[in-house]
Amino acid sequence: MKKLNLVLLFLSGCLSLLSQKQDSLRPPMPDYYRKEEIIVNSKRYRIHNSYLTFGPGFLSNNLHNQSSRAVGIDFQFHIRKQHFQFGVMMSGPNFSSNNDVEAKLGYGYRKETKSYNLAAFAGINYFTGVRTLYDTADVPIPEYYSGVGGYACIQAVKKFAYDFGLGAELFAEVSGRRGVFGFKIIAFFSGAYRGPKKNYNPNVRAEYSR
Repeated sequence: MKKLNLVLLFLSGCLSLLSQKQDSLRPPMPDYYRKEEIIVNSKRYRIHNSYLTFGPGFLSNNLHNQSSRAVGIDFQFHIRKQHFQFGVMMSGPNFSSNNDVEAKLGYGYRKETKSYNLAAFAGINYFTGVRTLYDTADVPIPEYYSGVGGYACIQAVKKFAYDFGLGAELFAEVSGRRGVFGFKIIAFFSGAYRGPKKNYNPNVRAEYSR
């Protein structure tokens, strides 16, 4: 029994020395390190990553007399620790017929963990569309409109893998001509995956899972 304890103690010491040796080889990381990774379920993921969201939804547009169906796609990217959003959305009485199109660019906040992704953005948008008016003889007349306004949105995503999930987005838009409020069901895809865990991972600040 004493021999077994000595062997176990020796092996423990060897592993500790090996771990210290690997840590000494790890390059020092600044507060922001673009390539920094974490280990989740024996896979490596980039901490500072961009992601894509897209999906259908419903909205209310004060220029139209009925609720509209919408489809949108947004690209969320970062410059160092600052987060930005660029996206487009189309809406109309049906998913196959659109009478309002917009593009947007905003700045925001993002919180990401293994289980969820939360984000909020605000910025400017440009919109263009057409609505139907009627003259005194009840003849339909198309009226084209366009303008610049502001928008804000909140995203909440439940992850099924570190780089994939499903969630919802609430959004609102205001301008001197047009007001919009609605929600979308969104799919979440990020570019965080870097490959399987290795024996030594130089871009991981600490060898742990979270």
